[in-house]
This record gives sequence, structure tokens and C-alpha cells, in this order.
Amino acid sequence: MRTEEPHSQVQVTRLSPQQAAEAGMVIAASHADYPGFRHVFPNAEARHRALGPFMVATARDAAAHGHGLIAESSGIVGVALWMPPGTFPLSSARKVRMTPALVRMTLIVRGAMRRFAQVGSALERAHPPERSWYLQAMGVHPRAQRQGAGSRLMAAGIALADKDQLPCYLQTSDPANVDYYERFGFELIQPAIETYPGGPTYLGMRRPARRIDAPPSAR
Repeated sequence: MRTEEPHSQVQVTRLSPQQAAEAGMVIAASHADYPGFRHVFPNAEARHRALGPFMVATARDAAAHGHGLIAESSGIVGVALWMPPGTFPLSSARKVRMTPALVRMTLIVRGAMRRFAQVGSALERAHPPERSWYLQAMGVHPRAQRQGAGSRLMAAGIALADKDQLPCYLQTSDPANVDYYERFGFELIQPAIETYPGGPTYLGMRRPARRIDAPPSAR
């Protein structure tokens, strides 16, 4: 992620179920060339088609069970799906509700779905057992990047964790994101989360719990 410039017209609000479809498509657009998805779904056209149903279903789940946030500026331009303690990994019932989206993905990418499922299982296993706020997904639409939407979504989610005095956790397959997240106090704790033989490697990052009245550490 690149450094963002502040944009006063970007407003952050909570994601509603009615906005989940639009929010999911924003995440899909922002992750069109994400390293992890590019590795699992090398065909660009199939990848772009498959990500839409999955991200919409993920946003719907977050709107119902998590604390999704959206950045708006003439429509939704950014989304962050923050999951409070106890809401990730998904329960069996919530996974069942995502089945229609997974079926649609399977029809598009066929055999690649096995690799996709392996990645998901590996990331669930790597999730720390401690109570924490989990940034399940975050993305800013390509047309609105470097306008401050991502920074505002990060700050709003971190404030929720600080209010609970709990750490935050996230996973990324893009090493270029590490510096960006470090700006918000995240530290690399899992430098190589293996998914499957020859599969994409993810990194796990954690932000320690911080009192609301405590000043941020200097960098």
C-alpha cells in the first residue's frame, strides 16, 4: 500500500447489511491483483469474476456478526471488515450461509477451489488464540487510493480495540503492506505462514493493546 494523503470529504461509518453488496465489490476491486489471490487464481479474468461473490458474502457476514466499516466519498470507496473477539474463525452455521457464494466461485475457477480452501484453513490455524480484534479484510477502490480512506478505516478500527484494551491482528500476503501497517503500531509476529506446498505465504501482524490515554510510540 502506498502512503495516503488526507482527504477531508472521506467519511467513515459502520457497514450496514444493505451496503454489503457494494462493499464486497469494492474489496474485490481492490484485491484484483493481491498476491495471495493471484497465486491461487492465476487467470486474471477468472480471478476477477470469482472474487466478487466471495467478497460480497464476506462483507454480509461481517455486517451481521462483526464490525464492518466503510469510507464514503460519493459512494463507498473503502471497506475494513473488523471482527471482534469470538467472531473469527466463522462458525459452521455461518460457513454454511456462505455456501452459495462458494458454489459460484467453484463454477468459475473449478479445480482452484481446493487450493483456496487450503489457504483459508491455514490462515484459521495461524490465528492467535488470544482475544483480539481481527482485520479480516481491508481495501480501497483503485479510483480512490491515496486519499486517506485507508488511514481512516484503520484508525477507526484500532480505536475499537483500544476501547476494549485488546490487541489487533491481521494477515497479509503482500510484503509491501508491512511498512504501511507498522505505521499504525503493528509488528510482524509471523513472517512465514505456509498455506500448502508451493502455495502463497502470508505474514501475521499484531498491534499490542494500548490504553486510550497512552501516547503512540515514536517511530
